Amino acid sequence: METIEQRLDRLEREVALQRDEIQIRQLIASYSPKVDTSDRLERSRLLAELWTEDGVYDIGGIARVEGREAIAQVFVGMHFEQVREGVCHVMGLPFIRIDGDTALALNYSVVMRPDGAERFFPWRVSMNRWDLVRQGGKWLIRHRLNRLMTGEEETRAALRDIDAMAASADSFD
Repeated sequence: METIEQRLDRLEREVALQRDEIQIRQLIASYSPKVDTSDRLERSRLLAELWTEDGVYDIGGIARVEGREAIAQVFVGMHFEQVREGVCHVMGLPFIRIDGDTALALNYSVVMRPDGAERFFPWRVSMNRWDLVRQGGKWLIRHRLNRLMTGEEETRAALRDIDAMAASADSFD
């Protein structure tokens, strides 16, 4: 039978893990309003602060950039116009696995674009693999892989990470 100290220790670990998961979900959820308001470089720089200084954003078919400033710059031009037109990034609920100060999250995202008649259509449907790290008590994106759901093997392979993640989903150790 567990002692009170053992039980408290276990509960503290479980609460810490749940707190980390909430912080990671909030980080991923914050991407949408930040990117949907990135209509100028200053806003894109705020968005890029979600990454580590040397973070990588690998956007399939668009760009692979490294470092906060490069991430901010990738949105200059076409994306600024899309924001002014009303683009909307919708994030699916991520599946998260945490290992100390690192974490992996998988989710889907849909980018909606207006059709000009107050309706929206799905423009991009993607999978996302978020490699995260805790720095200074804060979760940041180290590497984000974004791939269109076109059936490519690379995309399916990245999604297969769910197998190992789900196998240990009930463990708080």
